Amino acid sequence: MASAQCELYPYTPSLPLAVVAIIFFSMLVGIHAFRMMQTKTWMSAFFTLGGVAQLSGYTVRIFSTCNRAAYASQSVLLLLGPTFIMFSVNLIQIEFARVLEAKRFCWVPIAWQPLLYLSLNTILMIAQLVGDAMSTASSSIEIIETGSKITIAIYVIQLLFWLFTLAENTYMTIRLRRQPTDACKTKIPHWKRWSQFFGLSVCIIAAGRNVMRLTMVGGVAFLVDNEWPSYAFDGYQMVVVLSAWAIFYLPEELCKVSSRVSYMSLTELERADERQV
Repeated sequence: MASAQCELYPYTPSLPLAVVAIIFFSMLVGIHAFRMMQTKTWMSAFFTLGGVAQLSGYTVRIFSTCNRAAYASQSVLLLLGPTFIMFSVNLIQIEFARVLEAKRFCWVPIAWQPLLYLSLNTILMIAQLVGDAMSTASSSIEIIETGSKITIAIYVIQLLFWLFTLAENTYMTIRLRRQPTDACKTKIPHWKRWSQFFGLSVCIIAAGRNVMRLTMVGGVAFLVDNEWPSYAFDGYQMVVVLSAWAIFYLPEELCKVSSRVSYMSLTELERADERQV
């Protein structure tokens, strides 16, 4: 990374900060890819994709000091990472509600949630990428201002959407404490501990990262003129989320429970067939 400051950045980008991020995300991508393949928990595939996006973004960032195309590429990739991570968080949250037999406590019918939540995340991600590309790749002031407005709007919508999913999970948790299902007692007895990971992810990505990005786009001088806050409150925060999910791998637990339920159901059907014979 060149030491000379170019017009693309209001500061001289730090090579050590980028290298540390690359090391972290290289390890996390490997761990999540291995755990996903080992347990065949495809709902967590977006954790790996999010890590790859972050890793690629910081790798490109090393060479983007005075290159507009590389600068735009790293900006887009670093936007993709957290959104991909939230794809998996939302999918796991839906499966978590299913396994706990808590469908009646969901605000949106659970049968609609996979397609609806993935579609919303995808639409918001595409719109955000368009806004960011307009802001970073164009030299026209009018286009840059339009792109910034789009980016701000999408950050706000994302924030509200992800906070909605957290509120839904919180409501489900409260109701399950008052009216525990059989699954809470037998299938996942420590479900309260697992439920905390959704709050951790949403608070860091939605409340923390999105609010920081909003204030940066809004032109807060300290965040614009200094590089380290973007690492501390964005990149490295994704390391915290991915690390937590890698250590306490809820998708594997859900997969085990689903397998046990499927096996028990099959056994009961076989017994019923034997009785009929």
